[in-house]
Amino acid sequence: MTTSPSTAAASGTGLAAARGEAEADARALIQLSGLIRDTFARVAEHYDLTPVQGRMLCVLAEKPRAMAELARLFGVGKANMTGLVDRAAQRHLVERVPAPGDRRAVHVVLTDDGRRSALAFHRRVTDELDLLLAPLAPQERTAFRSTVLAIADAAGQLPVRPAPQRR
Repeated sequence: MTTSPSTAAASGTGLAAARGEAEADARALIQLSGLIRDTFARVAEHYDLTPVQGRMLCVLAEKPRAMAELARLFGVGKANMTGLVDRAAQRHLVERVPAPGDRRAVHVVLTDDGRRSALAFHRRVTDELDLLLAPLAPQERTAFRSTVLAIADAAGQLPVRPAPQRR
């Protein structure tokens, strides 16, 4: 089967358009990622935390975690996670406690100060991110959430976590 010059040109134009859309989508995701990263960093600095410490506090606000689980969630080695937990423990934000049923293992839990910091940090990040979405109409926000969840699901990521609960 032969392809006419006009069909080949149209096909090439379609590929170029699709490539242009893919690049525009990538730029949009990169820009959104930067906005979120900058918001997270700014709020963390306000609370005298690193962004990773802020994230760790929010993860621990859900429930205590084993060191290996924290390392897996953060995509770092156990030695790096130990350093992060050590620094947070020095600031009295977390403590290590024996894991139920396994005297060799420890869980990392929030202290009262850590819980207050986690809640304040989470609340402020949520408020600032909400401002980024303020220009969207309610139905656009619903579509945005559905789209983000579909992307995260396709990438094999955990669903968006609920806010930490006050205790």
